[in-house]
Amino acid sequence: MRPVPSWPPMPPGGAPIALPQRRAASQVALWWLMGVIGVLFALMLVAYVMRMSQGDWRPLPAINALWVNTGVLAAACIVMQSSASQARRGELRRSRRDWGLAGALALAFVVGQLWVWRDLVARRYGVSGNPANSFFFLLTGLHALHLIGGLVAWACLIPHRLTHATRARRLPLTAQYWHFLFALWVVLFAAIVNLTPEIAQRLCGTGGVTP
Repeated sequence: MRPVPSWPPMPPGGAPIALPQRRAASQVALWWLMGVIGVLFALMLVAYVMRMSQGDWRPLPAINALWVNTGVLAAACIVMQSSASQARRGELRRSRRDWGLAGALALAFVVGQLWVWRDLVARRYGVSGNPANSFFFLLTGLHALHLIGGLVAWACLIPHRLTHATRARRLPLTAQYWHFLFALWVVLFAAIVNLTPEIAQRLCGTGGVTP
């Protein structure tokens, strides 16, 4: 009796061939995840604007370190994309180098955010001091939490634990998630820097109304 062939087919090395269907399923799952996260932050931004329109909102002072952190996160995404592209071309050494650098930059962003929070608390802008303070810590903290999740996905790509084919398939998905978090941060950062109580009152239709 002839043995039944395995599926997916097994190459000589014993690892299953990465099928397009697996990549497509992972891509759909990632889009669902990013959609849920996007809706969550959109609702929080709506609440942010509505709360800002109230008369007791006292804006935070300018936080210049956030510009530096934004640049660090942008660099992390660029290097991560470079790692994914190099893995796809089979340039393993360069891909591993950029993979490590991307993780270090993302971790530096989280550390930078921690420094910002500590500095604000030291300047008496703690979480409970004012609604503006509370929303700042909430928005930036939740974003940092999702970025830590991205670092967990990054750590799961440790080179010696995966085959090259598996890393080449997963790296673009991880890079895409990081790009999403960077775009999300840009929106949050723009809201933190540019929105004022006057703008919020106009958006909410409460301009000129005193509490």
